Amino acid sequence: MNPNALLFIPDISGFTEFVHFTSIKHSKHIIAELLETLLDHNNTNLELAEVEGDALFLYKLSDTINLQVIEAQVKRMYLAFHKHLQRYEYQRICHCGACSSAYNLKLKFVIHYGVIDFIEVKNLKKPYGADVIQVHRLLKNDVPIEEYALYTEAVKSISEDTKTTQISTTYDFGNITFSYAPLQQFKSEIPQIDPIPDNIPKHKLFDKTEIIKLPINDLYEVISNFDYRLLWINGVNRLEYEKNKVNRVGEKHKCILNKNEDVLQTTISKKVEKNQLVYGESTTNMPFSKRFNSYFILEDMGASATKLHIEVFADFKPFGILMKPFFKAKLAKNISKNIKDLVLLIDGGFSLEQ
Repeated sequence: MNPNALLFIPDISGFTEFVHFTSIKHSKHIIAELLETLLDHNNTNLELAEVEGDALFLYKLSDTINLQVIEAQVKRMYLAFHKHLQRYEYQRICHCGACSSAYNLKLKFVIHYGVIDFIEVKNLKKPYGADVIQVHRLLKNDVPIEEYALYTEAVKSISEDTKTTQISTTYDFGNITFSYAPLQQFKSEIPQIDPIPDNIPKHKLFDKTEIIKLPINDLYEVISNFDYRLLWINGVNRLEYEKNKVNRVGEKHKCILNKNEDVLQTTISKKVEKNQLVYGESTTNMPFSKRFNSYFILEDMGASATKLHIEVFADFKPFGILMKPFFKAKLAKNISKNIKDLVLLIDGGFSLEQ
């Protein structure tokens, strides 16, 4: 006899179709992080059958249904999902279509209970059967709101909870009645996340502007995406960073310098004009300094050109201020070389899709 199982699908929606390479790439990373967040908040031992694009197909073999446990699991995942998005909105540094619209992503759940079988292909075992088909068909439905938990009659009787609304509809497998409960009201329980404060050191060590022949969003991606960093930064052997995340405020990466020295840097930001983008990095392990911040400020010049303004600031340790002239001279030499190599890279026909 085939076992009974709870079938549970959280599904993310809200991204439009992006055509820009950066937006497509970043949307993939954002969805992956959100799916990981949902899995991290699975506290009912649901098994992951498959990642299905923007959704997770989860199941749990069980001869009984505990409605309160299921509803608590829905709420836990929903709150974690929107807390992650709220934090991302404050921490994001990218303004591509995916990053700037991520805050508007929605989450729904489709939950069913039925009999399943398993199919095994190349040692991969997956739930199989009519009820598996039904729960996936229900992802397309007539629910008139964007965020909800849909429960089939096998999971939840309508009379048990007046907060749900009943719908009867016909699919290719026949007629089915289900109820749905809105989730939007749970957002009031998400703790407020404070904006990232500006923290600019006192001493300015470098200040230079250059015109780069690249659209502002593309240039921003070249500067802020560590995948491209070694193409134009000198003196660094390699970078250690999380490759499957979009860079954001608070993200850390490690530069391994030519002398095998490690420099741990944190992504930062600061307030700029509305027509500008800014990317910054901060480190506390530069010699003689308490803190060392660098900022890349970009301004659209039209005609596929961008004004790039670079600023570097530092707070010094006691007597470290004596090294300020040395730092200024070294920065002027190194950053000027990096800018030159960045210009050569762009003028050489560089494309983000390479």
